[in-house]
Amino acid sequence: EAQLGFWRPHISTPMRECQFTAGGKTSLLDYTILHVIDDMDVCSYDKHNKQVVVKESWMSLHFLQCATWLPLPYQRHSHPSHTLYSNGYQTRPDSHHNHTLQFFMGCEVDNDIDIGHSIQFAMDGEDFMKIDDQNDDWTVMKPEAEPFKSLAESNFGSKIRDKAMKKFCFHMMRKILQYSSMKENGKFPVLLGPGVTVPRHDAPDGRVMFNCTATGFYPRSIQLHWEKDGQLGVWGQESSSGTLPNADSTLYLQISLELPPGDSETDYTCVVEHRTLQTPAVYPVPEKTTVQRPWVMTLSVLTVIVRVLSCAEAFITWKKKKKTGIRVMRGGKTNSARAR
Repeated sequence: EAQLGFWRPHISTPMRECQFTAGGKTSLLDYTILHVIDDMDVCSYDKHNKQVVVKESWMSLHFLQCATWLPLPYQRHSHPSHTLYSNGYQTRPDSHHNHTLQFFMGCEVDNDIDIGHSIQFAMDGEDFMKIDDQNDDWTVMKPEAEPFKSLAESNFGSKIRDKAMKKFCFHMMRKILQYSSMKENGKFPVLLGPGVTVPRHDAPDGRVMFNCTATGFYPRSIQLHWEKDGQLGVWGQESSSGTLPNADSTLYLQISLELPPGDSETDYTCVVEHRTLQTPAVYPVPEKTTVQRPWVMTLSVLTVIVRVLSCAEAFITWKKKKKTGIRVMRGGKTNSARAR
């Protein structure tokens, strides 16, 4: 099975994937289409029954109605799969054999912002060629993809790709989010803000690790990033756990920042953005804790003890003097007067 990858930043937003699998000799004799949102199968279509099957009960009838045109782009000869068959495999010596084509298209949105997208082909279970928003050039993994690459990089191919991505990925994603009944039937019952912690770990070799952890939040869309002096940038080695589920159905995300020895380690902050926050929340990293050596602590304690004993001795001496009388001779009588 082909490994169809998709680049994602430290952002967790709804992502729609369209997986197209087809088979045939010189034409697409059979094909199926699978649509996925956040790793959940939403609906499917296959050529034999020519019917869209919605697999999740929360998907409203509104989307089911607008999804009747879902297979149309795959039936037209302008679809890349037809071109790939005609240019890449009809001329091969083994063209009389059946071949399996997998077409992957994924997009990610946050409200009205298009976060990213990716397109990838696989042929007979092997990666064929791909393109994404981070690299606007087609990457070829098989020699047979070279003829198709020329067409895909032409103005005609670029227009088809942009139109298909806009209409059948981003547009449909917004339709899904608009018409779905997630909130009404308990899929998204409440809004929960994230609890955030930013501990630090100092390694013996001088490296410093900060972990920014957001947990207990819902819905899924959240963004975490590091800033220094209020500025975005790459300050060290960064990593992310990805958004993971908690036992109570809330979500969890952790990003890490490792700084090399000698870094100032100050003015770093973890910035968190979530639907429950009116403005981005800023969490400064903790400063390094000063650890005193044992002999220094012992000396400090002894100094305090000596001072306490000295004060106690002076107080006792003063009390004794206060209680001691001074004899004064007046008119042949002896009176006792207290010292002042």
